[in-house]
Amino acid sequence: MLKFEMKKVFSKPKNRIAVLVMILVLIVLSVLTINRVEYVDEDGNHSVGFDAARQLQAVQNEWAGYLTDDVLQQVIAENDRINQSDEAQSDDIEELNKAFAQKQGIAGIVDVISQAFSPYREYDYYAADSVSAKEVTTLYDRRISTLKDWLGSGQETYTQKEKDFLLTRYENLDTPFYYEYTDGWSALLQNISTYLLILALIIGFLVSGIFSDEFQSGADSIFFSAKYGRSRGVLAKAGAGFLITTIFYLVFVFLYTTVVLLILGTDGAGCPIQLEMWRSVYDITFSEAYLFLTAGGYIGTLFASSLAMLVSAVSRSAATAIIVPFIALCALPFLSRVITLPGFCTLFPDQLLAIYVDLKESALIEIGGRVMTTAQVILPVYAVVCVILQPLLYGVYRRSEVK
Repeated sequence: MLKFEMKKVFSKPKNRIAVLVMILVLIVLSVLTINRVEYVDEDGNHSVGFDAARQLQAVQNEWAGYLTDDVLQQVIAENDRINQSDEAQSDDIEELNKAFAQKQGIAGIVDVISQAFSPYREYDYYAADSVSAKEVTTLYDRRISTLKDWLGSGQETYTQKEKDFLLTRYENLDTPFYYEYTDGWSALLQNISTYLLILALIIGFLVSGIFSDEFQSGADSIFFSAKYGRSRGVLAKAGAGFLITTIFYLVFVFLYTTVVLLILGTDGAGCPIQLEMWRSVYDITFSEAYLFLTAGGYIGTLFASSLAMLVSAVSRSAATAIIVPFIALCALPFLSRVITLPGFCTLFPDQLLAIYVDLKESALIEIGGRVMTTAQVILPVYAVVCVILQPLLYGVYRRSEVK
């Protein structure tokens, strides 16, 4: 029965078209993600793709290692040397590109320094150019002191417990940071939220008709009058929806991840996320951030598809069910801009596919006197909701009456 239900889904021309659309999305977004990594050669020429990634990887990994005081001082000296070169002093764009080419190996470290010496929630691209060798040794301390200054400025609305939470997370972060080429993971993390949203919508489209097919075709009387129609038949439908959601999600996430990392490289998986997201309160690596994002995407996809199937079972209409994932994952973000309940809006299901934003700028929630980030709350909450929806879906459809 399970195999038959899954076969019915993919036998429909509209669902086959949806699969082809997802393959096209995979190709387009893979290309866009790969093109995020750019290399400039010694003549100032720009390139993207496999060769560009490998060349950038080579020059950045010459500086691979822990960002200790000695390394940071070396970077400041190298940055100053390049800034004083004839190429950097020129007004010609080609000469400036040549100067930038010399900086590519230390560009990630210079960016970290600039972020450390910029005001909180601001970024001065040229801040590192005015930092001395002595000042740069305070880089990790400045991350904490800049946060303290901002928390005491009156520009924020955190409670004292939330302030303590942020400071504790900052102070407990392991330092010094380990640095190496991370552009492959960085590009993947920046684009994957968009990819997961499209994937969730297409999966919702695929499963939206599973529970309404018999009503639409007029075969409901036969289905429910069969010996196992209201037992194994309903379980087969629920199982088909779960398997399609899970397998389709895993396959397409695997394909996207594999294509991007094969071309851009997997180096930097164990580097701290602060190299990309300086203000993040999470003490995790790039690979852990990726798992966090994809786990949230899966729970959000499963929630949206389960909700779509439930609406399909109640309304007996695939057309009605199709719009449910769109409302849950796309319409609610617009609603959050209208209503004045920011704390409540951070619990909307669309946030499951926007964990990248939470990693960068964590929204905080206090529950029972304990402060947590939004992602720490919504992942387990919606995981439980997804579990609850499965028997609810079974019960609703099993009690359906033939009309």
